[in-house]
Amino acid sequence: MNKIDTILFDLDGTLIDTNDIIIQSYQHAFSTHFKGVSLSKEDIIALIGPPLRTIFNRFTNQDDLVDKAIQTYLDYYTKHEKEIFTLYPHVLNVLKQLKKDGFKIGIVTSKFSKSAMPSVEHFELMPYFDTFIALEDVKIPKPDPEGVFLALKRLNATNAMMIGDNQSDLLAGKQAGILCAGVTWSIKGRDHLQEVAPDYMLESMLDLLEILKS
Repeated sequence: MNKIDTILFDLDGTLIDTNDIIIQSYQHAFSTHFKGVSLSKEDIIALIGPPLRTIFNRFTNQDDLVDKAIQTYLDYYTKHEKEIFTLYPHVLNVLKQLKKDGFKIGIVTSKFSKSAMPSVEHFELMPYFDTFIALEDVKIPKPDPEGVFLALKRLNATNAMMIGDNQSDLLAGKQAGILCAGVTWSIKGRDHLQEVAPDYMLESMLDLLEILKS
């Protein structure tokens, strides 16, 4: 196997802990627009991963209602996100080391860039990324591999690893023919990720550096 030279990351739940603000934003959107729908925190956690439109479409086929729910979600998220989100441990140091070691680094997220960028800019992460694939850049989101393929094309890379906290991240990497690694701090848990047989499981972001050395 050729040496890995490219690392692709999911964003939310992988590099940045946005779980609480995501859950609260869903709760606010559902209580505002779907008063007949009762979802526990665990129900909402199970929803996390796909794009917002995909999620809300599970509860209605009315496009205007979905549009309103998305906007309510985004308004709440934008208003409160900086009070709540944090970087996961060692993320910044690992990004710095990857950059120093000459790795190409990309993001493949299922969020639109306008909702993804505030947290990235808040933690001043953009200088570490060589490409940023957001939802508007693809026709089909993860687990489809389109976003991964686009990142690899932009980076002129083939020997890569996709790292994420959701099955969709890992399946996108697998279907693109690259290695994939799950993160044990996933809100859905290690067992959920193990169901799709990732090549690696990271107990800490520092584990990535050890894997790359070997």
